[in-house]
Amino acid sequence: MKGIYYLFVFNFLLQQCIFAQEVSFRYNFDDCTYEEASISFPGMTPGGNPQCVCGLGESSYYIDGGDDFLTVSNQANVLLDEDFTLDFYFWMDDQSGETDIFSHRNGCASLDSLMALRYFSATNELLFEIGSNVNNYHSVRSVLSKDNCWHRFTLVKFKLEYLIYFDNQLVKRIISRENISFSRRAGLTFANSPCNTVNLANKMKGRIDEITLYKRALSDLEILNFYKFPDKIKTENTTIFKGESILIESGTTCASVVTWTPSVTLDDGSALSPLATPIESTTYRVSYNNGTCTSTDTVRIFVADKDKLDCDNLLLPKAFTPNNDGLNDRYGISNVFLIDTMEYFEIYDRWGAKVWETREVAEQWDGTLKGEPLNSGMYLYKIKYTCNQEAKLNIDNFTLIR
Repeated sequence: MKGIYYLFVFNFLLQQCIFAQEVSFRYNFDDCTYEEASISFPGMTPGGNPQCVCGLGESSYYIDGGDDFLTVSNQANVLLDEDFTLDFYFWMDDQSGETDIFSHRNGCASLDSLMALRYFSATNELLFEIGSNVNNYHSVRSVLSKDNCWHRFTLVKFKLEYLIYFDNQLVKRIISRENISFSRRAGLTFANSPCNTVNLANKMKGRIDEITLYKRALSDLEILNFYKFPDKIKTENTTIFKGESILIESGTTCASVVTWTPSVTLDDGSALSPLATPIESTTYRVSYNNGTCTSTDTVRIFVADKDKLDCDNLLLPKAFTPNNDGLNDRYGISNVFLIDTMEYFEIYDRWGAKVWETREVAEQWDGTLKGEPLNSGMYLYKIKYTCNQEAKLNIDNFTLIR
């Protein structure tokens, strides 16, 4: 047992070391300074007088929409030419018209070496632009959710691909004609675009936090794994048996008031993470009141009667579409609560070759083999498990669609 413990600690420390090596810059502002979080160097350049306020960890910085701005160290510029991932969270106060969130451009006279994120209140849309010249210019728009105070922007560069995520959803995959080399004379700056006077745009008024630049392209799964869950329920939709309880866990929040409904089957309807004991399947809704902004979220807790289980009715979809659109991207068992133990879950292609297997009930397949996407077509699964102490074997086919 002691050997297993030491192995776990070693693996954990190794993962943390690898993670640290892959991060070029991380500004979490938890100590209310502008220094990089891990090595306290290099610093971020502020303008005006940003205020240190509540954030995703301990603190974030509030910029006032006037003179305030934040600019990442110019040492980040050279890293933008290679594979990278830029990730940050922002919270905007209500502003009318066009709002400058962040940019990296040397001027406003051309589309050369451009990267910018703006918000338009008239259509409630974010607009992201990127390009190296007028013939290699790309843009994407996305409606901003009104259910969240905090939002997340992620840009992934992998060779000539640029993937844009808003609130963890991949909204566009850009194939660039050439590598976009960003100007060494510009800076990655928040609320300080050189185009603000030309476009008559507002500087962003709100909070900025967890600005992170990775030295490589993160995968979809890594992006989700690194999510901070601000004003969000961390517990996923799940099933429990009648008479059981489950802790509904919230992520980080700056809310002064938290309200859950319905609260009758909760131990505390105003707790950040209440204990739920529903007698029937229930959708719980939570409101995080931050004063000037309110976030909402829901979770569905299904209640099953153990005495009425159909052990043969293992639920898996007849098809799935692993295209990174956030819908039906992974293949797995829906009603895992049926399974007491699972000996194996295996997937085979049409020629009988095994392409995936697991012993973990909740693990799901992403449609790849050794990291490479597999082609559309018919596949077969075999699952050997026990339910109510009875051995079961479930075999069926399904379709992978790309």
